[in-house]
Amino acid sequence: MMSSELSGFLIHYTFKDVLLGGISLYLVYGILLCIYRLTIHPLAQFPGPKLAAATFWYEFYYDLFPHKLRYLWKIEEMHKKYGPIVRINPIHLHINDPNYLDEIYAGGKRKRNRDPWYYRSESNGPLGWSVFQTVDHDVHRMRRAALNRFFSKRSVQEHEEMIIDKIEILCGRFAEAYRTGDIVSLTFACGALTMDVISAYAFGAETDNLTRQDFGAEYLEAYSKLSQFGPVGRQFPWLAKACLTLIPSSLMHRISPAAALIPRNRLFFRGMIEESVRQQEEGKRTKSEGLLEAEKESQKNKSIFQDILRSNLPPSEKAPARLAAEANLLAIAGTETTARALSLVLFHILDNPQTLLQLREELRPLMPHPDSRVSVAALEALRFFPAVITEGIRLSHVVSSRMPRYAPEETLRYSKWIIPAGARVMQSHYLHHMNPDIFPDPYTFNPHRWLDNPELKQNYFMGFGKGSRICLGINLVYAELYLTIARLLTRFDMRLHETIRERDVDVKRDCIIGLPSPEGQGIRVRITQDKAG
Repeated sequence: MMSSELSGFLIHYTFKDVLLGGISLYLVYGILLCIYRLTIHPLAQFPGPKLAAATFWYEFYYDLFPHKLRYLWKIEEMHKKYGPIVRINPIHLHINDPNYLDEIYAGGKRKRNRDPWYYRSESNGPLGWSVFQTVDHDVHRMRRAALNRFFSKRSVQEHEEMIIDKIEILCGRFAEAYRTGDIVSLTFACGALTMDVISAYAFGAETDNLTRQDFGAEYLEAYSKLSQFGPVGRQFPWLAKACLTLIPSSLMHRISPAAALIPRNRLFFRGMIEESVRQQEEGKRTKSEGLLEAEKESQKNKSIFQDILRSNLPPSEKAPARLAAEANLLAIAGTETTARALSLVLFHILDNPQTLLQLREELRPLMPHPDSRVSVAALEALRFFPAVITEGIRLSHVVSSRMPRYAPEETLRYSKWIIPAGARVMQSHYLHHMNPDIFPDPYTFNPHRWLDNPELKQNYFMGFGKGSRICLGINLVYAELYLTIARLLTRFDMRLHETIRERDVDVKRDCIIGLPSPEGQGIRVRITQDKAG
C-alpha cells in the first residue's frame, strides 16, 4: 500500500518539480548554515567581514575566480580594518602578531594538529599519508621520528661530497655558457641542482637534470603548476581526489601534465619501495631505479626507504602506498622550494653590489682559488654569509601562506579573546616577514638587520616554520645554499639579464608556495667571467 501511495505521489510531480524542490532545500540549508556561522558558531564573536564568516565562497572569489591566488593580500587588508585577529572564513582565525608565533606553532609536548580542511589530507588520497600532510600531532611525531636521523646535520655532512659533485656539474654548465655567451636561467639551473641532489640524497638515484640542455625545465614548471592546485583542492576536494586517485594517469597527462605528476610518481615510487622490500627480505643489497625518467643507478647513496623499513614504525606505516606518498612529497618539496630559495637568494646578492663585494671579501680567506672547496661548517661559522642567507630566505617567501594549526586539548588566549580548543589559528609567513614593526623597511634586502639584532632570527625568523613541525629538510637546504652560493660566487662573475624584481621575483600569488606574476620570465644571468678558465 505504501508503494502504491508513493507511486501516486510521484505521478503528480515532474522532474522539474523535483529538481526545483532539491534546489530550494539546498538554498534553505545554505541560509540556515550561514545564520549558524554568524550567530552561534564558536567563532561568531571574532571580528572580520560577515560574508567571509558566512561562506567559503568569499575566499573562492579572491583565490580562484575572478581573482587568482590573491586572498593573502585581502587578509592583509582585513587586518588594517579589523585589527590583529580576524576571522577570514567560517573556520579560520588569522592572527597577525609576531609575538604570538610560539603559541600558534608551539613545540615540545604541546599538541598542535594540522587543519585537515586547509591541507585537504582526506581528499589527497595517498598524499595525505605523508609527514607534511599528517593531521594528528602524535601520528606526525611518530612518522617524523623515522626520518629525523636521515635529515640530521650529521647525515647531511656525510653527503657533502655528493652535493659538491652536483655543484661542480652546475659549474661546468656555467663555464659552457660563458664560452658560448648563452643566457642562463637561474630558475631552472637551481631546480635541476636541487632535484638531482634530493634524488641522490633520499632515493639513491641519478636524475641527471643538470646535464640536460633545458635543465629538466618541464619538471620544475610542472611542480610550480601543481602547487597552484591547492586552492582548488580546498574548495573542491572531490575534484582533487578524482585527479589523484580515479582518473588514469595517461588521461590525466593529456588534461594536465602537472596534475599527472603525482599519480605517475606515486606508481614509480611504489614500485621502487616494493623492490626495496623484496631485496631486504632476501638480504640483498638494495638497488633502486632513478627518479622519474632517469635510467642510471646510484650505488653511492642509500635510499631513505631502507631507514624507514628498518625503523620501529608499525607495519601499517611501512606499507608501500604510504611510503610512496612520503617519497612524492620529499621529491616535490626538496626540489621546488629549495630551488626557489637558492635562485632568489642569488638574485638579491647580484642585485646588491655592495653585498656581493662584502660577501666575496669574507669568502676569500676560505676560498682563495676558483677551485677551492670548503665545508658547510666553515661557511656557517662566518659572520656575514649567514646573515645574507637568512635575509635572502626572508625575502624569498618560499612558503608565503598561512599554516593553520589547532590545539585539540588546549584553550588559547590572545589579548581579550578566548580561542576554544579545536579552533583553527594561523599566521601567514609572508605577512609576518613583511611586518615593518619587526623588519623595518621590509622590502629592502638588508643582511645587516640580522647582525645588529642577534635575537631577531631566534624569535622572528619563519623561513623554515616553527615548533614541532619545523621543516624536516632544513639542514639539507642550508647545505645546498651555502655550498652552491659560495662556489658560484668564487669562480664566476655574472650579472642579471633582463630580470625585473617586480615581475620576476616579487610574490604576487599565494598557493602555500609564493609565486611571482604569471608574466614573470624567471631569474636569468649572463656569465661575464670564469676565473677557472
